[in-house]
Amino acid sequence: MEKLDYLINCLLKERNATLEINNLSYEDKKRIYRSLCNIRDAKSISEEYLKIENKYLQEELNKKDITAVADIQPAKELIKVTNLKYEDKICLWKGDITTLKIDAIVNAANSQGLGCFVPLHSCVDNIIGSNAGVSLRLECNEIMKEKDYFLPTGEAFITKGYNLPAKYIIHTVGPIIYEGVTEKEKRELVNCYINSLKLAIQNGIRTIAFPCISTGEFRFPKTQACKLAISAVEEFLDIHNDEIDEIVFNVYTEEDYEIYEQNIRS
Repeated sequence: MEKLDYLINCLLKERNATLEINNLSYEDKKRIYRSLCNIRDAKSISEEYLKIENKYLQEELNKKDITAVADIQPAKELIKVTNLKYEDKICLWKGDITTLKIDAIVNAANSQGLGCFVPLHSCVDNIIGSNAGVSLRLECNEIMKEKDYFLPTGEAFITKGYNLPAKYIIHTVGPIIYEGVTEKEKRELVNCYINSLKLAIQNGIRTIAFPCISTGEFRFPKTQACKLAISAVEEFLDIHNDEIDEIVFNVYTEEDYEIYEQNIRS
């Protein structure tokens, strides 16, 4: 609890704010800490803060059940009957992407590329940023400065994983759907997968996990997004089969699992 108190008080001091936290529960303090990190601008912070934050987040990580990519069954073993060309490399896994020990996870980012600033938001961008720590936003800021803080839809960039079990995070921006899905938006979603995989092989990454890009806040129809994702991955493996060992489709809900399982079968 001492580390968490220190982190909260540092973040409050930055904002010239005060809050009585002594009588709060550990869980309440965790929510306050996360909220303050979510809304914090990408500005420098002391090495002492980063050192203590890293210790705190590693302690929190050690409380979780970590899944190693080696323990995830490929589609040919999990689903048995599939029509996938690469059923030995493509995997389906339901769980928290921030607990996956793998070379890289993919983050469904926004075009600003600095992570979600909405306190305690449930999007994968917020969850990844909250568990990785302040250092992630600082690295994103250095990269996005060079891009004038705009990442075009379908493009991607890579950072370290920091306090996640994953070594790297690949950030990509999916299309936002306002009415019907256009051909342009389909191509943009495919590019999210292709460009993320290109970055993976450029950085020696052989195992990678994708969330369901654009199907949450960005409203891409789930079944259509699933079909495009599988098609994009297989298209990439047609050329780069020897450079990738495993591609995990990571889902969080039972609905998404059923959609992916059905499409992997058919």
